Amino acid sequence: MNKNTLTPFVATHPGEMIRDELKERGMTQKQLAAESGIKPSVLSETINGKRSVSLNVALALEKTLGISAEIWMNLQTQYDLDIANIAEHGNQRETVSVTIPVRDRNLLQELVRKFGWACVF
Repeated sequence: MNKNTLTPFVATHPGEMIRDELKERGMTQKQLAAESGIKPSVLSETINGKRSVSLNVALALEKTLGISAEIWMNLQTQYDLDIANIAEHGNQRETVSVTIPVRDRNLLQELVRKFGWACVF
């Protein structure tokens, strides 16, 4: 890996993009499954990040949503690379002490949840 490569804190699975697209279109998973021919269980697992976007799913999404299969495959590849880079950097993490005022406890809880930080009160 190139030392100049930026590594995100969290990898974004393409399923999140599918979910966002459905919301934007006012479409349900059930409707997308019916229109695309993707099995509902496969679609659900993909949207929930439990399954990769396969070539067949990417092609079905292209036909149904009008978003190219290449985009879906690139999103999956980027996700896979991000996961690998995060794992590699995870072994090299530093411990950093951060002090957040008690009045910002909600912010702290959100940071702990989102980034998997350890928290001492």
